[in-house]
Amino acid sequence: MLEKKSLQLFHLLLSMNPKSYPLFIENIQMSKRQFFYHLDKINYFLRQNQVPPISITQKEIRVPEEVFDQWKTGRLNILPKDFQFDEEERSYLLLIYTFIRGEPISNTHYQFLLNVSKNTATAAVRQANQFSKKFRVDIRYSREKGFHLEGQEEDKRNLTLKCISMFSSHPKKHEILRHLLRKHGYEDRFQLYEGKLREIGASFGLTFIEERLFDFLYLLQMIHIRQRQKKWVQIHADTMEFLKKQKMYQVARTIQEVLGESTDPQELAYLTMLLLGITLGNLSAVPSGILKTMTEKMIHDFEKFACIQIQDKEKAVNTLFSHFKPAYYRMLYKIPITNPLLNEIKKEHATLFHLVTEVMKPIQEMLNIDIPEDEIGFLTLHFGALLEQNARNEKPIQAIIVCPNGVSSSLMVETYLRSLFPSFRWITSISKEEFSKTDEELYDIVFSTVPFKTEKPLFIVKPIMSEAEKKMLHHRVMEHLFKQPAPFPTPERLIKIIGKYAEIKEPEKLKDAITMELYGKTGGTTIRRIQPLLNELLTETMIQFETAVPDWKNAIAKAAEPLLKNGYIEPSYIEAMITNVEKMGPYFIIHPGIAIPHARPENGVNKLGMSFLKLKEPAYLLNEEKNAASVFICLAAVDNNTHLKALSQLTRLLGNKESLDRLLNVENPAELIALIEEYSAERQDGSKNH
Repeated sequence: MLEKKSLQLFHLLLSMNPKSYPLFIENIQMSKRQFFYHLDKINYFLRQNQVPPISITQKEIRVPEEVFDQWKTGRLNILPKDFQFDEEERSYLLLIYTFIRGEPISNTHYQFLLNVSKNTATAAVRQANQFSKKFRVDIRYSREKGFHLEGQEEDKRNLTLKCISMFSSHPKKHEILRHLLRKHGYEDRFQLYEGKLREIGASFGLTFIEERLFDFLYLLQMIHIRQRQKKWVQIHADTMEFLKKQKMYQVARTIQEVLGESTDPQELAYLTMLLLGITLGNLSAVPSGILKTMTEKMIHDFEKFACIQIQDKEKAVNTLFSHFKPAYYRMLYKIPITNPLLNEIKKEHATLFHLVTEVMKPIQEMLNIDIPEDEIGFLTLHFGALLEQNARNEKPIQAIIVCPNGVSSSLMVETYLRSLFPSFRWITSISKEEFSKTDEELYDIVFSTVPFKTEKPLFIVKPIMSEAEKKMLHHRVMEHLFKQPAPFPTPERLIKIIGKYAEIKEPEKLKDAITMELYGKTGGTTIRRIQPLLNELLTETMIQFETAVPDWKNAIAKAAEPLLKNGYIEPSYIEAMITNVEKMGPYFIIHPGIAIPHARPENGVNKLGMSFLKLKEPAYLLNEEKNAASVFICLAAVDNNTHLKALSQLTRLLGNKESLDRLLNVENPAELIALIEEYSAERQDGSKNH
């Protein structure tokens, strides 16, 4: 049987049709041993179906044409009986199968369904029961009914929807659900349902979320099975009253009428809930209300927590509303989804995930529910895209390449520089003579294969560079442009330190070894932007304690004083922070008594930095008592991203009541630094030690 990973590899080989075996396994992040293990499984399956196997010849992958032909025509039909499901998948299959049962089910039914032994089927029932309890549903057995689900009908449907969604990223998801339906003698009407739904949606002017349609259309088929079995849902009277007023209630009625199914009001109400969770929101089509207020608050809080200012706020609110509206209804009615990217999002975007979690806390309290991590994961992607979009609106770095060594070498230089610095705007490679005639206003930075005199920053590059040299170049450029602290000491610095305490016999070889260790282990050419920790920004020189200041403007200026003295900011940045408060109000008070003054990078930031001011007597922003603040943490950010890790750690500190009280009552730099240190340590996975 094909394991899930074997099936996924088979799907990738047929959809991508790769040629180079080493490049393919590198791209899919699979070891050589893993690849050949799953390939053996695939080839065994192919031989069983009288189809020639896939071969590897001189590191080239060769998929026989017959395999492609049979795959495309459907003759190579991989059925669920050919799959080897893991323990979790068995639970989901068992629950869906039980939900649509039309006759008593025994352990033998489960054995045939899962293609497992009696003991394994029994274990699957136990595990499925543990999972179903989260939805207030139990699997029970009686002689009369056999295995069946006990609980409210709405809970059973939501449980089934969650189980269906767990297969939404499976390469053979349709075959699996079709197989379950056929096991009970039902026809899979997915294509018919999809066609009708799109027609009805178009007539009502709806836009469906494509990723949710698979889950919805299979659940709808199963709901219709339940309705024919007279298994009805019960909706609370207040909820019924609200849902009947929704335009989507008429959409639900139309769907049921077109498909020839029940138009019972309670059933239409439940279908309305589902539809509200799979259709994109359109802010221009709805009156001002709680959803718009929530969306605006999320944007406002995200600016506050991330300490950025979104340039096109109206556009940001509109795009977020489009995503948040269906998510809101899913959360309100506890309609589950599965985010197949969740683990990757939490790993790769841990800082942003934490900030979005903080942004959603007031919404969570407003709705009086726990917001699922699956939803927060999707919102994290949305806010990440918002950050990127905001960054693209900023003026890009204008770069120029001077290369007098001929066309071929200039093309090589241009190719790897573009890959190293994809966000730069490039001026095509030119000669020294052409460069001398180029207006300096057209570029910010110069790359050249030869040295020459220029007032702009100049970086010398080779026509051919090793990966280590490329990474060191990237590091030097980023450090120069964005004033980022070094992520690690240079080889020269380490050799100098070692030389103080030990005799170095072969310095060049040692330098090469250190260089490889520091720069040469990671593949590819892009380097993730360095994000300093909180204790790397809030150092002793950046901390001040004062009794009082004359007014709030002086408080902001005093808080920013260490940044100004050390060249992190220009005086214009202080003026911008004060002006922003006068225009927009005290937007940077993130907690009673705590303010994080900041403005946009282009208002005068030279280098990423943070400074701290504690006052014994609070200052009142805009001279209003409700805006009292005794702690000012001034932030100078160079872009939308570099400060986020430190800010995330600060947010964790503020989110802990005990630590927050300590911060509000610190009396000297030593106490503050000790507190900061507790929240600055991080494990390799990027998460907090606390």
